[in-house]
Parts: sequence; structure tokens; C-alpha cells
Amino acid sequence: MGSNGIRAGWRILIYFAIAFAIGFILHKLRGHHPHQDTGLEKPLPTIWQEWRAFVIFAFSAWVMSRIEKQPWGNYGMAWRNAFRSHFWIGALLGFGALSCVMLSLHLAGCYYIDGLALTGTEIWKYAVLWLIAFLGVGFFEEFVSRGYLQYTLASGTGFGWASLITASLFTLGHYSNSGETVLGLIDVFLFGLLACFIWWRTGSLWLAVGFHAFWDWGLSFFYSVPDSGYPAFGHLFNIRLAGPAWLSGGSAGPEGSVINLAFDLLYFVIIALAFPSPRFQGMSKRGTVVPTELA
Repeated sequence: MGSNGIRAGWRILIYFAIAFAIGFILHKLRGHHPHQDTGLEKPLPTIWQEWRAFVIFAFSAWVMSRIEKQPWGNYGMAWRNAFRSHFWIGALLGFGALSCVMLSLHLAGCYYIDGLALTGTEIWKYAVLWLIAFLGVGFFEEFVSRGYLQYTLASGTGFGWASLITASLFTLGHYSNSGETVLGLIDVFLFGLLACFIWWRTGSLWLAVGFHAFWDWGLSFFYSVPDSGYPAFGHLFNIRLAGPAWLSGGSAGPEGSVINLAFDLLYFVIIALAFPSPRFQGMSKRGTVVPTELA
């Protein structure tokens, strides 16, 4: 026991034990499907995988909130703020930032559109399916990679160290992606830090959720390029990537390009200017702003 009750490490172990126990039970109830699609290449399997995983971890965090006697919304994604202004600011920033990256890649001779890959109702069908899928990715990855884990670690190590730990784990989770590269993993790490910084400055994860979802939707469906090494089935355009991998992104997609890495640093400046004061509310200062140092 510590000043905030059960110590952070034990709370995290209990949280993951609950989540993995629920996942194991659901897996046994559903049975084994040897030919089940995996990865992020098709929208319907992605919808099932990501939303199911989010529900499991969100419920596990709710159980922890009962143990800790605090609102579930303290973990960064309070429902009262879902799909409100911060989410849509993040959505516009995510898609807008990606569009700047893709324009830069085109001007550098690395990205070309050769025409539509879909026609008629197929365009709207896959646009909606991939949007639902990547909303699931945004919800799940932000909550499981930040969410309860970041909040609880911050109560034990401080927000800065917690951010480095969760960004590293987020990167490790992308390490085995087919087609991922070193530059792509650096981008993943920087985005992990950016999402934590967004929480620090805005007081929630909703801006990061919107950014994450619409960035991925723009990559996979709209601009039709690989996303962390995954090409999407049902993308909008036929495209060509040219040039050296360090510039075009290669098999990792634009996230593996040095152009994208330069933009990554700009996002920190934009968030710092748009949200100049810390708004993160830590466990020891519930209900008040906690302007503690990042490290």
C-alpha cells in the first residue's frame, strides 16, 4: 500500500489479469477458428478485433475504478466528452496533417495516384467500414496504450517517465507488424509521446483518439498506402510509391519516411501553442489541475 492506496505496479497487474482472464474466457466460449483473418488488412475482422478488445480493457478499467473508488473517466476517456470538440479537433488535425505529409511526398516524387480503385457504392461501403474499423483502432490503442496504464504509472513514477514507458510499449506492440521499418518504429514511438503530451495539455485522450482514427483512415482508405506495414483491402485509389525507402517510407508506408518524422516534431509545437497550460489530473490531485513537472 502507498499514499494512493494499492501501489501502481500491483494495480496494473490486477488490471491486466482481469483483461486477459476475460479475453481467455471469451476465446474459449467462441472456439478455435484456424482460418480467422488477423491483422488490419480487411475492415470486418478489424472492426471485430479492435472494438472487442476495447470493450474488454474498458470493462477491466471500470472494475479497477470500483476498487480505487474513482470515476472511470479519470483514465482519459470520460464518456461525457466523447465525440465532442477535442475529438473533432483531433480528427481535423490528423487528416490535415496526413494530407500535408502526402503532398510533401508527392512533391518529392514519392507518391502518385493512378486513378480510382473502387467505383460506385463500393466507395461509400469501404469508406464507412474502414471509418468504423479505425475508430475502433483509435479507441482501443489509445486506451490500452495510454488510458489506465498511463494514469496509474504516472501516480507511481511521474507523468514523464510513465510517458516514456507507455510509448516504448506502444512501439514494441508494432514491432512484429509485417513491413514495419526502423523509421516506422521511431514514428510510432514519437506518436506515443505525442498522445501522452496531448493528454497532459488537454486533460483527456479524446483529441489523440480523433487524431489516431482519422490519420489511420486517411492512410489506409483515402490515400491508399500501407499503415505501419499493413496495406488495406478496399482502398480508394490505385497508387505508386517511388524513391528510396527512407524518403517514401517503403514497406512501412509514409510513417516510415523522414518527411513524416519531421512533421512529427511539428505536432508537439502545435499542441503546445494551442493548449499552453497543463490539464492532466493525476491520482493524488483528483478534481484539480496538476502542473507537476513532466519528469
